[in-house]
Amino acid sequence: MAVSRLRNLLTTVRVRLTVLAVLVVGLGLVAGGAIVVAVVHSRLTVNAENDAHQRASDTAMLIATTSPPEIPTPAGRDRALVQVVDRAGRVVAASPGLRDRAPLMSEWPQDGVLTRTLIAPGISEDTDYLVVGLAATTAGQPVAVYAASSLDPVGEGVEATTSALAITIPVLLAIITATSWLLVGRALRPVEVMRAQVAEITASELDRRVPEPAVQDELGRLARTMNAMLARLQEAQDRQGRFVGDAAHELRSPVAAILARIEVALAHPAGMDWVRLAQDVHREAARLDHLSEELLALSRMDGKAEPELGRLVDLDELVLAEVDAVRARGKVTVHLSPFSAARISGRPDELRGVVRNLLDNAERHAVHRVTVGLSTEDGSVELVFTDDGAGIPPQERERVFQRFSRLQPARDRDSGGAGLGLAIVREIVTIYGGRAWVADSAAGAEIHVRLPTPHSVPEDPSHE
Repeated sequence: MAVSRLRNLLTTVRVRLTVLAVLVVGLGLVAGGAIVVAVVHSRLTVNAENDAHQRASDTAMLIATTSPPEIPTPAGRDRALVQVVDRAGRVVAASPGLRDRAPLMSEWPQDGVLTRTLIAPGISEDTDYLVVGLAATTAGQPVAVYAASSLDPVGEGVEATTSALAITIPVLLAIITATSWLLVGRALRPVEVMRAQVAEITASELDRRVPEPAVQDELGRLARTMNAMLARLQEAQDRQGRFVGDAAHELRSPVAAILARIEVALAHPAGMDWVRLAQDVHREAARLDHLSEELLALSRMDGKAEPELGRLVDLDELVLAEVDAVRARGKVTVHLSPFSAARISGRPDELRGVVRNLLDNAERHAVHRVTVGLSTEDGSVELVFTDDGAGIPPQERERVFQRFSRLQPARDRDSGGAGLGLAIVREIVTIYGGRAWVADSAAGAEIHVRLPTPHSVPEDPSHE
């Protein structure tokens, strides 16, 4: 259990961000420390070389006017070691620390400056020296002046710098670790608060919301996005609840009618007209089948944000086929005016559902006549279905597109549908990026559907 908790802790965003910050800063501090050490070493070495060069130059000027050459005893902290060597390799003059010693270098400085580093030459125990050689003259004879400067200050300076960095870097890393941990935790605290609140929201509490920070930053956008998601979930749940309740209510009526007729027939089998009973049951079963198809169509539409990729459909041919079916029933006459060819990209079954439901609605409410119009204008296709019935009052024109909505004269189930046809039309048209509405008309109802035409859709190879 403890191992699992530790593993979970190490995989949190807070730990990962803190570790990342410490690693980045730590690498920067180490690289910076290495540069500082290198700079200190270079500066101190240059200082030692300058000291040796200055002493060699001073000695060369001094012996140029004295014979035999003499090197004064260094005063104070001046520890520069100097030798004057002739062409034969003999030490003709030397500072006290180099008397009775062989020449510091066997090379003769021909031109310019000769610089060498001597590793523990034995002048002082385990001490390295930097030697600068200059060509000079004394009493008219060529000599070489060698000046040695101890590199102990270089080592001591590098060691002191390294020790300081060895203490400073861990302290800085500890401070950065604590600071990063606190800052990341503070930055993530609103996220944890939102997570805890969302975790407490159940299916029965979708009306709850997370607090939205006033600052327009990433956390504010996250809170607003979560609240928008909760609002959509609440709307979907409310809509589903209404849909289930309305569907159960609509399905109960034909089922109850079938059960009532069968129970009466079973109670009085001798006097029952079984053919009439079969016709009644068949009619109610047909209502059930039609209602089930409409409910399935609506369920397929729910949650669909855009139409599935389809082919070009000749909408005029599809309308003509549905009009022929209405004319064959002979209940009303159907006229086409104005009517022109139109093509749209989509699924034929969905577009057929739009046309069929609008025709069924017009046929149901018409007295004698239904007019269907189809035209193309300004990059859109417009369908118009007009009947000579009672019409739709202005205050009801939006409500007729709601599910299970029927106007008062159409409340009788035997004369009307379940109130789903226009809802299906609105759902499909909206998904296709169009709109459906009821327009003003001199008599009867006039329903318009406008759908966008395709800008560039490849021809279906099977289309004739």
